[in-house]
Amino acid sequence: MRRMFEEPKVRERRCILNHEVKPEEALVRLALGPDGMIVPDVAARLPGRGMWVSVDGDALRAAVKDGKLAKAASRSLKATVRKEAVPEDLVDLIDRLLSRRCLDRLGLEKRAGNLVTGFDKIKIALTKKGAGKPALLFAASDGADDGRRKIKAAVGTDVPVVSLFDREVLSKALGRENVVHALLLSSGGAEKLKADIGRLLSLRGYDPQTCEAQGNEE
Repeated sequence: MRRMFEEPKVRERRCILNHEVKPEEALVRLALGPDGMIVPDVAARLPGRGMWVSVDGDALRAAVKDGKLAKAASRSLKATVRKEAVPEDLVDLIDRLLSRRCLDRLGLEKRAGNLVTGFDKIKIALTKKGAGKPALLFAASDGADDGRRKIKAAVGTDVPVVSLFDREVLSKALGRENVVHALLLSSGGAEKLKADIGRLLSLRGYDPQTCEAQGNEE
């Protein structure tokens, strides 16, 4: 039995492509479907045999195109996986599933009272006693740069700014009109969302720590 205050162990997996061992939350599981096709399993819940890959969009696209992913899957599963069994749009499928997962979690955090939308309400929440600590700041990708600078200054430069979704997508996910800024406060659910946001950022070529494009020196 685990002690009451013992830190839970982080489950790690090995990427079948680069063989690096990483926490599960930094990888994506792929499952072999009953029809012999490889399908993304971002929630790691699908039955059947599976394998894990790093969320590097460019590397994964190249591995799909040249057949390296099919070969690696064959070695991992000890079974023949044809190149045709790996969807050509695998990276896009993973992107859509991760995006949906993140947006669904945003909606849950909103209903749980852990998400604040709107510039003025965010500023009030930051000064409210008992409010949670800021975890992530969502800024619509099609929002004004000036507004993004102002809200970032109000929240603090140590809070990562995520601009993966436009205002239409954010508004639909949160059931509100014209959502340009949303502040996620710390919670158990927030940690899960941060992990999925990190995977989506990595998949799209961004540094999950800074939310900036890889190699961006600005």
